[in-house]
Formats: sequence, C-alpha cells, structure tokens
Amino acid sequence: MPMALLENIAVLLVETQSAGNIGSVARAMKNMGLSELILVNCQTELTDEAHRLACGADDILESSRRFGSLTEALASFCLSVGTSSRRIDWIPQVYDPHELADRLAGLSTAQRIALVFGPERTGLTNEHLQHCQWLVTIPSNPKFESMNLAHAVAIVAYEIYSRLAEAHLGRPFELAPLDQVEAFFDELELSLTEIGFLNREDPNRIMATLRQILGRAMLEERDVSILRGILRQSRWYAGEIQRSREVSEG
Repeated sequence: MPMALLENIAVLLVETQSAGNIGSVARAMKNMGLSELILVNCQTELTDEAHRLACGADDILESSRRFGSLTEALASFCLSVGTSSRRIDWIPQVYDPHELADRLAGLSTAQRIALVFGPERTGLTNEHLQHCQWLVTIPSNPKFESMNLAHAVAIVAYEIYSRLAEAHLGRPFELAPLDQVEAFFDELELSLTEIGFLNREDPNRIMATLRQILGRAMLEERDVSILRGILRQSRWYAGEIQRSREVSEG
C-alpha cells in the first residue's frame, strides 16, 4: 500500500533555533501521518515550550534523534529532498509540493526518504543542498516568500499524505541507500583526480554537477554496484598499463 511509505519518510530539521518551532513541526507531522523527526546540529533543547506546542505529539519529540552533520543524518536514506524558495541552478529537479507527492508515490514503500528543512533565518545553504537530490519549493507571494518552518512542513506533508492515499500502478523504484551513493561519489572523485580530470584546487565544481546528473538518474542499488565496479576495473586497468610501461622502459 502506498500509505506504508509514510513510515519511511522522515523530517530533518537543520540547525533549528526555536524549540517552539520543533514542537509545532511535531504536531504538523502527526496530523499528516509522519512520525520520524531528526534534528541536525540543533541549536536548542526540547523545552516545555516545544512540548506545549506539540499539542499531543510528544511521542514524536521523545523519539526524535540528533546528529551533528547532515551527511551523518542522511546515511541511512535513499533520497533527500531539500526545501528552499531560492533557485538553485545545479538542482534541475525542482517540484512544488503536489508534484513532489506524485514523484514519491512512484517509489517503493521500502525506500527511506528525507525531507530536509533549513534554519529559520537562512533556510538551507548551498552547502546543505549539496546533499539533496531534489528540491521542493512552495509557491508563495514573491514579495513575501519567508514562511514559518512548521507551516512549510505542514504544506509538504499534507500533499504527500493526500497523494499516497491514492493507488499507484507500475514497478516501484528501489533507490540505493545514500551511504552507498556517497561511497560511490568518493570513489568517483578519487578516480577522476587520479586521471587529471578534476582541478585539484577546486574539485567541487565538477563534482556538484556530476552529483546532479546522477541524481536525475534515480540510481538503484544495482546501478551503484555496476558503476563502482566500472571505476575499480578502470583504475586496475590504468595501473596495469602504467606497470607495463615501466617494465618496457626499464
């Protein structure tokens, strides 16, 4: 059942400063069937205000987990969706909440999906967004786009909850876990550096583009395994050629 996917969708709050906002987010999550809350580099404790504004969603607060970095927090997920009102040139997959819900409905119910929300004052930075494959933007008045954190969570969660109540046809995607994807990108960067493709002083520029190219491919676990195998074989072959040259020259 598509609704089972809700169990594997988590809300990640990055560098949240207000305990009250966390409580309000917990309430919105419980309204829309979400239960997993993750706090990344949280700037506050869960005070009485957080529990008061949770209005009965205290179980979500009490089961919330904390991580020091977004990379660490995303390790067990298969897809990360960043939220921002800014245009991010290197993330072409930009959806409104309704479109996002449609895309998520096509995934396997076993996939782990992270909805990532940024700090109240700045939103997600470019550094945060490097770890997001998709972007969701809530249409709003262009003269006043700043939105309350809990309101943003509620809008996105509502669209997902409404869409997942509908049936979906076709084979669901089995996306690769993000820790495997990150390991692949580490290996890719090493390989591209060794062959001189990346600028050693600024490798992130090309790597950011490659992340988005492959992010659009919605890599499954088998895809990542094949790509890593290609990299390993290529590096072995390059090593064999180098050794043969050294022997012939010697």
